[in-house]
Amino acid sequence: MHGLDNSIPQNEEKVIDVGKYITLVKRNWLKISLFTLLVTIVTALFVFSLTPKYTATATLLIEPQVKSAVSFEDVVGIDTTQKGYFATQIEIMKSRQVAQRVIDRLHLEQNPEFNSSLVEKTGIIAGIKSGFNSLISLLSSKKEAASDEARQERIRQGIISTFLSKLDVTAIDGTQLVNVNFTSKDPELAATIANTVGEAFIASNMDARLDATQQASSWISSRLQTLKDELKQSEDKLTDFLRKEKLIDDSGIDSQTSSLISELTIRLNQIRDRRIELQSAYQTLSARDANSLVTIPEISKHPQVISLRNVLAESQKEVNELAKRYGPKHERMQAAIAKRDSARNELNQLISQLINGVKKELESTQNQEKLIAEELNNKVAEFQDISVKKREYQSLSREVDTNRNILNVFLNRYKETAATSDYKTEYARFTDKAEIPQKASKPNKKMMLVAAFMGALFFAIAVIILIDILRNTITSVKQFEERMGLVPLGAIPQLKNKGKITSDVFFDNKEPQFGESIRAVRTALTLSSMQNGRKTLAITSSLQGEGKTTTAINVAQAFAQMENVLLIDCDLRKPAVAERFGFSKYQQGITNHILMGADLNQCIIKDKPSGLNILPAGMLTPNPQELLSSKAFKNLLDTLVAQYDRIVIDTPPTLLVNDSLIVSKAIGHIAIVAKADSTRFATLKNTMARFISHEVSIDGVIINQLKSSAMANEYVYGSYDAKNDKLGTV
Repeated sequence: MHGLDNSIPQNEEKVIDVGKYITLVKRNWLKISLFTLLVTIVTALFVFSLTPKYTATATLLIEPQVKSAVSFEDVVGIDTTQKGYFATQIEIMKSRQVAQRVIDRLHLEQNPEFNSSLVEKTGIIAGIKSGFNSLISLLSSKKEAASDEARQERIRQGIISTFLSKLDVTAIDGTQLVNVNFTSKDPELAATIANTVGEAFIASNMDARLDATQQASSWISSRLQTLKDELKQSEDKLTDFLRKEKLIDDSGIDSQTSSLISELTIRLNQIRDRRIELQSAYQTLSARDANSLVTIPEISKHPQVISLRNVLAESQKEVNELAKRYGPKHERMQAAIAKRDSARNELNQLISQLINGVKKELESTQNQEKLIAEELNNKVAEFQDISVKKREYQSLSREVDTNRNILNVFLNRYKETAATSDYKTEYARFTDKAEIPQKASKPNKKMMLVAAFMGALFFAIAVIILIDILRNTITSVKQFEERMGLVPLGAIPQLKNKGKITSDVFFDNKEPQFGESIRAVRTALTLSSMQNGRKTLAITSSLQGEGKTTTAINVAQAFAQMENVLLIDCDLRKPAVAERFGFSKYQQGITNHILMGADLNQCIIKDKPSGLNILPAGMLTPNPQELLSSKAFKNLLDTLVAQYDRIVIDTPPTLLVNDSLIVSKAIGHIAIVAKADSTRFATLKNTMARFISHEVSIDGVIINQLKSSAMANEYVYGSYDAKNDKLGTV
């Protein structure tokens, strides 16, 4: 694997990998199987300990309209055509009232299945509870009666609640049929109760209607006398009114007066018109002289006026003709003039008489108008008084009619209810009565076991997958590649031996998978060094305990099989390399050489079994970073690079101290060890970011302590030789 680019790998778009989860389930199949088996066994023990219960079913037909023996309307006004009618009947059937009827009829309060107080309770807890209750009863003896009543009521309510919990009433869709289901430990009792519930429901319906009818009859009976008294009072009021007003009834009481008012109104209008006409004529006649009066139509059209005017005209004509022949004093002339003047005087007298006649007629007309107006006003007042009396009469009459009608309605209803008070009609009937069930309905043991098995199985799988989703640590090479977008240098499995790790584990034939994984890492590093010519390899981890020292030792031993290799322990704070190889922790090393000038050859020791050269950390120093940053350390590295084919350096954890950063800066690159199921991706990215920010090339990541189950899905290790011809991919 080549050095990584100086950038933090980013997650690519996530795609659900079904194969990954299948592998995950396979890897944890033992845990899943054990959990599923345990849950199934516990469920089986529980299921087979349950008491079998039997369900009996009775079927009832609820009539939407009950046929009555008579055509009288029912007192209980339930609209059976309403949508909620059947639902209401079902709820009534499940009511506590019906339940109480059944309990009382069958004496279920004496059955321990319904009355928990009859069940004998055993055990330590029951004994303690009984003693505590006895102590309480002794301390509260004054309230014994009241508490006993409350206790009995609680027991009664508990019995009803237990009863209802076993009852199930369901409607059959599209029909008027209802199934009454009851579940009990006793199959015969279940059938009996199912039938009794139906009977109690029918009886409850009939009793309710009968009670309502009887109550209505009683109420109507009590109301009848009151209504009779009210009718008599209203009739008496009407009679007193007619007697007081001297009336028989209201027929013709106002028709004559109304007709008379109409006639008076017409006459008044006629007289008023005549008066206006005469008044106008009189005013005209009074305003003119005698000569001009003859031109007025009322005067000129009078027969006598016409006659006198003709006489006057002839006399005037005669005077005019005689004047032509005779003088004024001629006797014929004077006779003609006298005749003319006589005609004129008669005409004037006649006109005066006519004017006086108009005046008298006007006065007479005015008097008539006044009299008729007064008469009309009197008649109107009389009519109004009659209207008030009529309204009062009508009010009293309506009250009498209303009271009479109400009395008749109540009387008819009373007779109807009395006639049907003892008539019972069934609003529901059985179509099928419940039979004794032959098979238990509960529990469905097979179904419960299958459900428990499947539920436990899917639950365990879901938990495993959920833990994997929520887990933010490295679990497999494939997951690492998906999350980091990188191919690791290699994956090192967990050791089978859980004891203290020694330096010769690489050569242990009992751990072939471990050795092959180290060789795979060596191969990856060799290919990388061939391209860039590097002879040094620094190894670190993010945190303590991730296996960097073990990895450094075994990678160095692997290279030592082919090259002259030096392993340097640069973890100057907690050195561990020397002790792993069995050397004294006081063995001279880097610090002794740099700080005290110890001979380098005496500081380097050789592990004969592996052929590996080792430069321990040496004595502890208070300033490791100053030593690693010194020119002397740099010169030492240059010297050692010239002497050895490859140098492997073990450095401290990166996120705890900066020592590894100083060493990697000196050689320019570093490899990181990440512990499977421990190192978080965020932690690893943080470690890589620190090196990248200081321009240190990362050789790659080595996944350490990967579980065997995960390794089996990534690599298959074995051997390929004359003794064992097995294929192993590295």
